[in-house]
Amino acid sequence: MSHRTGPGRPRQPTTDRRIMNAALELLREGGPTALTIEGVAARSGAARTTIYRRYRNRDELVSEALDHVIDGPFPPAELPLRSKVRWVLEQVVYLLEESLGRGSVAAVLTGSDAQFAAAVRQRIENRLATLRELVAEDIAAGRVREAADPSALVSLLFGAYLGEVLRHGEPEESWMDGVTDLLVQALAPGAS
Repeated sequence: MSHRTGPGRPRQPTTDRRIMNAALELLREGGPTALTIEGVAARSGAARTTIYRRYRNRDELVSEALDHVIDGPFPPAELPLRSKVRWVLEQVVYLLEESLGRGSVAAVLTGSDAQFAAAVRQRIENRLATLRELVAEDIAAGRVREAADPSALVSLLFGAYLGEVLRHGEPEESWMDGVTDLLVQALAPGAS
């Protein structure tokens, strides 16, 4: 965390949570342009000076918010292939819809805020590097076919969701099952 310490009253964890929750809500709802110190102050009920005691500037606040958004567990190694594929798809949906929100995704895709887009891409790439390593471990253990390309698989999982949203606005009810079935058939050991 980037919280600074200094003279004055002790920090209140509830205030920290209100500030971060407000920042995350603004990010989800309106993308990076909506996440301003003034907006966070209005949404959280915290004074601007209180926010500035915790974050030197908007960029530091955005960075902290992204650290909260792009984080989470990975699937356990012992999960069956179908469960892992579905788990990762669910995480993609959660990241793009619930964590970042469409305004942030649009900002990354269009490059309208280059600094924000670079920060999101870097954090996602760090997470995906670990996911690719887990896929490689599944390949080495014989749980996924040898010819599977971990990098291509990760891109397919993101792309499948974005493609569905572009086509229909919202994923169709059977979308996740269909993608899971298709990928499991392609990834299962012995698949060609």
